[in-house]
Amino acid sequence: MALVSRDIFRNWWEDMDRYHRELEEHFKRLSTRDFWEPPPMPSFKEYFRPWRNMMEELERQAVGTTASVERDGDKYQVIVDVQQFAPEEIVVKTDDKFITIEGKHEEKKDEHGYISRHFVRRYALPQGYDIGHVRPSLSSDGVLTITAPKLALPAPGERIVPISRSNAPAIKA
Repeated sequence: MALVSRDIFRNWWEDMDRYHRELEEHFKRLSTRDFWEPPPMPSFKEYFRPWRNMMEELERQAVGTTASVERDGDKYQVIVDVQQFAPEEIVVKTDDKFITIEGKHEEKKDEHGYISRHFVRRYALPQGYDIGHVRPSLSSDGVLTITAPKLALPAPGERIVPISRSNAPAIKA
């Protein structure tokens, strides 16, 4: 049996250290490096949509086609989604510098009334690719792929290029 309480001889420094440790754990205190950095600026991207992206989205909705261009060492390739057009409604033309894709269907009746669509996409072929050997291909799911190989001979004048059709989808699952 002790005559003097243990609390009298407690280490007061240890109590202070324990108090600070608990504060650090509770508030996850910032390091000195983080403390001097300015707070991040608020982002308004979710509130304000850039006009450029909005205009591109409106164009895609109005025309109903999306396109991408791929360019590597041995070929130049344009991929266009033309699923809303029948194969006979699509024409691919080339001239000295450009590949032109045109899709047009006359006025048709649908559940809301009448609709007609027409689009023209024109791509400048970079130097070094053979416009005379441009090969368009239309997949069964409505993806038009136009490929131009590297230049081998001088390019001819304007011509209409026949489209080959495949029964396989462009996107393989």
